[in-house]
Amino acid sequence: MTSNELAMTTGGVVAVAAWIAASVAAWLLVTAPTTVAMAVTGQDVDSIARIAWRVIYEAVAHIIRYL
Repeated sequence: MTSNELAMTTGGVVAVAAWIAASVAAWLLVTAPTTVAMAVTGQDVDSIARIAWRVIYEAVAHIIRYL
């Protein structure tokens, strides 16, 4: 693997990870705005992370059931 291919692969992985994080953040702002607002004002990252992991888990479970 050349350095060009490695750079493109790394860039792609970072882009997909950023897309997933942005999608989950937008989904949380739409579905649980009070939880997000309270977590941001109280600087409680744990509740946002717990909800975000649940959303990602449910999305993956739906995709697996679809396949």
